[in-house]
Amino acid sequence: MNCCLRSLVLFFIISAWLSPAVMAAGASSDKPDTPTAAAASDKPAKEEPAAAAASAKPAKEEPAAAPAASAKPAKEEPAAAPAASAKPAKEEPAAAPAAPTYTVKREPFKIQFDLDGSFESRNMAEIIFHPEEWMSFTVVEAVEHGARVKKGDVLVEFDSEKIDKAIADLRAEQQIAEVAIKTAEDQLATLEKSTPMDLETSQRAQRIAEEDQKNYIEVIRPMEIKSVDKILKFYKQYLEYDRQELEQLEKMYKADDLTEETEKIVLQRARDTLERDEYFVEQFEVQRDQVLKYQIPRMDVQIKEALQRKTLAWNKDQVELPLNLEKQRLDVARLKVQIARSKERMKNLLADQALMKIKAPADGYVYYGRCQRGKFPEITSLAESLRRGGNAMPHHVIMTIVEPRPLFIHSTVSEDRLQYVRNGMDGKASPTGYPDIKLDVTVDEVGKIPFSMGSFDLQLSLDLDDQLSKVVLPGMVCKIKLTPYSKADALIVPPKLVSADPLDDEKHFVYLQTKDGKAEKHEVTVGKQNDKQMEILKGLSEGDKILLEPPKDAK
Repeated sequence: MNCCLRSLVLFFIISAWLSPAVMAAGASSDKPDTPTAAAASDKPAKEEPAAAAASAKPAKEEPAAAPAASAKPAKEEPAAAPAASAKPAKEEPAAAPAAPTYTVKREPFKIQFDLDGSFESRNMAEIIFHPEEWMSFTVVEAVEHGARVKKGDVLVEFDSEKIDKAIADLRAEQQIAEVAIKTAEDQLATLEKSTPMDLETSQRAQRIAEEDQKNYIEVIRPMEIKSVDKILKFYKQYLEYDRQELEQLEKMYKADDLTEETEKIVLQRARDTLERDEYFVEQFEVQRDQVLKYQIPRMDVQIKEALQRKTLAWNKDQVELPLNLEKQRLDVARLKVQIARSKERMKNLLADQALMKIKAPADGYVYYGRCQRGKFPEITSLAESLRRGGNAMPHHVIMTIVEPRPLFIHSTVSEDRLQYVRNGMDGKASPTGYPDIKLDVTVDEVGKIPFSMGSFDLQLSLDLDDQLSKVVLPGMVCKIKLTPYSKADALIVPPKLVSADPLDDEKHFVYLQTKDGKAEKHEVTVGKQNDKQMEILKGLSEGDKILLEPPKDAK
């Protein structure tokens, strides 16, 4: 009985002493990847034989009293367990966690980018009018944007009332101008003949004036002075003759005592003649004085001035008459030019009058404005100009007749992507309004020079069946996908893991993790790159591990 009791007490003591080690071993088995937990679980396992020895020792001392044997282990158990668990934490530090890495692998790789494009017709006819004279084009009626028209249909009709009136006025002006030029030509013909005659007449008048002056000075003036003197002398002689005759008659009749009636008459007549002669002498003396004092000097001045005037007139006529003739010639020429210009203006106005109705040059759809890289940016502004009463701008594309097919896509590519785009490259395009439609497109032409800073024109061809042609129309926009480079099994790494040599941008490297967990700088040759992936051509193999962060002591 005592033997069984001692064995049972010994079993409970050993179980109580071993329970902390078993629990520690069970906890460590839940986290095998944690170094600290493993270390803690290993220590009790090593010390387990010692505990067993301790438990065995009481078994050997079985004969001892049961109470004493059971009390000793019960006192030592609390101290043994804490000592065994605390000691590994102080003596064995936790191992450093493994550095995160990226495993190099082969994956499909491609460079793909999206572009915005617009559908553009290959057959378009711009509606633009170039008037020569008329600048007022008020809209009466215009077809709407998007209308389908046939060749010859009236697209725009302008108000022609003012230009019709201008043409009528110009016709009347031309008729007046025709009369004016006929009159001027007749006057010119007359001047052509009369000018030489007028010059000769003027010259002759000047020459006659010179001759008159010379004749006056040399002949008339002296003769005039001599004449008045002689006449006065003759009058005085007549007076003296009459006086002598009267005296003789008086003497003769006085001797007779009887005076007859006839004698009286004769005497009276003689006295009257004498009185008349006295008056004539007196009068002519006055006339002579007038002639000598006034008439002769005045005549001198008149003759001199006459010569001067004729000389001036001759000099003037020599200048003015040819100038008048030339002026008339120029007037005729000017009128002819005016007539020619008037006729030219009439021709232009008649041509401009024909622009009052603009007709469609081809079948197609009406788009307001000019197509600019597949777009029509002026639709809104031109819709206002082409309303009734609006004013259309000459020399400006107001409409474009667009045939719905064939189409091509107009797009732009940025300069940084220009290296990837080439003629003949295939891609896909989806109309924005019908994203489920996928169209095969091919790059036809890449702009040689930029049309704006950093942007180049891009044209792509496509084939549309009849059904799609009714859906996809010019001016619609689309999304284009181009894949200039693709590889099914490229070695791929994230671009951020590849560094460039600070002394040579052409050299690149990564930090590989070696088998012993260390970092190794490794040179690589890079290939193409997209936003998320970089192709490695040389220097890496599939399965290599690249450190996500360079080591702290990396240079």
